[in-house]
Amino acid sequence: MNPLHHTVSPHVGRAMLARADLLGLDRERLLAQAGISPELLASETRLLPVQFANLMRAMWEQTGDEYMGFCRQRSRVGTFPLMMHAILDAGTLGEALRHGAHFYRVLSDDIALHLLRHDDGSAELTLTLQAPELDPDHVLSETILLCWYRLACWLINRRIRLLAATFAYSAPAHVAEYQQLFPCTQLFDHDHTAMRFEASWLDLPVTRTRQELKELIRELPLGFFVKPVFQGSWGHRVRSALMQHGLPAPDLDTVAAGLFMTGRTLRRKLDAEGTSFQVIKDDWRRDQAMLALRQTGLSIQEVALRVGFREATVFIKAFRQWTGMTPGEYRTRLASRRRP
Repeated sequence: MNPLHHTVSPHVGRAMLARADLLGLDRERLLAQAGISPELLASETRLLPVQFANLMRAMWEQTGDEYMGFCRQRSRVGTFPLMMHAILDAGTLGEALRHGAHFYRVLSDDIALHLLRHDDGSAELTLTLQAPELDPDHVLSETILLCWYRLACWLINRRIRLLAATFAYSAPAHVAEYQQLFPCTQLFDHDHTAMRFEASWLDLPVTRTRQELKELIRELPLGFFVKPVFQGSWGHRVRSALMQHGLPAPDLDTVAAGLFMTGRTLRRKLDAEGTSFQVIKDDWRRDQAMLALRQTGLSIQEVALRVGFREATVFIKAFRQWTGMTPGEYRTRLASRRRP
């Protein structure tokens, strides 16, 4: 998975489907529910986070298991949201993570999480799988670590800087993805799998509300597989401005003026956050286009005009780049997904 570039490695999708085949799941239905074509998955084209999230949801549905069959015992769908509700009243991040780790240790022996605080001022969240042979491509390990990292950041509304990530396995073939998953030093063939960070983060207060948690749960698992945009960041402000303005999307200078700065200054601030106005605008237009295709009976030409394209052909080309399929193919897959 590559949250920095808002895309997911096709390796992850192929590994999940390989597990699905071993479990005897309906591969064609999984792909239809995810909106992924077999041709796309066979290529090196990267998946959109929404496609990966839909594939995960589809596997949850067919297995009844949040671990997607990568463990010996099932974790009922809804367990992770239940855990988040249980820890939201914690006073600090450290308290929340300790309670969450204990929750999962009580639930099952298959996955063990521990929060350790070291004398050198660092802390670690460790992960142990009791049957790692069921996760040979490390999909579950990567997903659990990423979700808990994103959860920790979300709880305090801050981006936690990782000092290192260690793994109790050799560097996988897709090791290049790890710098985007865990932007820090990575150590393989280690004696345990963990994320290490400064222990001072654990003393920060949990700032999120029940309403914010409801909104996050509504988007799961998608919310954890896109680059986090924290409240108060310039990326967050730009997206909020686009939402308030509505379609068609305004240009950079218009948004910058609403934020009381020049376009050049806004461009520089977004660049410092590792993004750009065009990336945010394209992501928003893509989301609005997919929403219109799902929820309205508008023609492709009408959807194109709504999201700011003068010609349907240009929109179709852009949509294919965004999703790996045409708007018509997307609608067809949605229709097949709704059929029992």
